[in-house]
This record gives sequence, structure tokens and C-alpha cells, in this order.
Amino acid sequence: MRFDSLFATAICVLSVNAASLTKRAVSDQVQLCRNDIDAISSQINVVTNSLGAFLRASGYPGALDIHNKEQVLEAALKKAGVDCCAVTGKVTNEEADAMLATVTPVIPQATAALSLIVEKKPEIYAILLAPPIAKTDLKNLNNQTVILYTCIHDIGSEQHPTYIPTINNFISQLDSSFAISRAAYENTTQSGTA
Repeated sequence: MRFDSLFATAICVLSVNAASLTKRAVSDQVQLCRNDIDAISSQINVVTNSLGAFLRASGYPGALDIHNKEQVLEAALKKAGVDCCAVTGKVTNEEADAMLATVTPVIPQATAALSLIVEKKPEIYAILLAPPIAKTDLKNLNNQTVILYTCIHDIGSEQHPTYIPTINNFISQLDSSFAISRAAYENTTQSGTA
């Protein structure tokens, strides 16, 4: 019994030490970048949920609600661009692993959201003034995403070339999804698509 309790105590101490070592293995700059990406992930979910529930019956107020949530996402992307581009110095393997673990789940979220906006095009085009807002939002989100992923790519390419194929794959997925969604909203008239 005494051995069991000593063993359990030792496991707890080792777990706490491992957690603090892992936390210390990531610099404040890298952690801030990761926190920003987590905030982006959360806001993508907010926008996706609103967009998924949107119907033409929601009218302009519903479209404006989605736009307002997109603005929060855009601001989160801008902040991440600033914070992630400010990462300087040597990025350790632990930090690179942590960044990859943070970024990986966001890619399918983002591509799913961009697919959904294409799916919702008829609903959006049924609302007067909503299509130009959607076009502008897509353009701005695309621009901020490029700034962010360029910083992440540049850090990886200089210090961790083994991560580059994965990062390039993520970039390719995002670029393709943005291209499809933006093309869906370009060169069409509102009256011709409702």
C-alpha cells in the first residue's frame, strides 16, 4: 500500500515537471502566435455556425450578422499576422512541433467554411447588398491568411525544412479553397444567380 502511494506521488511529480518543461520549451512569442491561431479557430467555428444557419429568409440583418462575425475573424487574423511575423530567433524543434499541432486542425475548418460559403451563394445572392459584402469579406480574409501563412512558412523554411512539405500542403489547400470561393462570387450578377 505504501509503495502504491509513493508510486502515485512520483507519477504526479513527474507529470507536473513534464508539463512545466513542455510549457518552458515554447517561448512567449511562439505561444502568443499559437494563442492567436487558437482564437482564429474558435472564430471560424462562430462564423461557420452562423453561415450554416443562414437562409434568405434571414434577410439583410442575418447577412450583416455574419459580416460582423467575419470582421472579428478578420481582426483575429490580422493580430495573428502581426504576432506570428514578430517571432524572431531560433525556433526550437519543440516549438515547431507545437506550431504544427496548433495549425493542423485549423486547415480543414477553414476549407470547410470556404466550401460552405460557396454552398450558401444562392441564399446570399437573394439578399440585396449582401453579395458585395461577401466578396469583400472573402478578399480581406484571403489577404490576411496569406500574410499569416507566409510568416509561418518563412520561419519553417529557414529553420525547419522538414516541415515545409506539410506547410506547403496547407498553403495549397487554403489557396485552392479561397480561389474556388472567390471565383464563385466573381463575375456574376445578383439578378442572374438568385
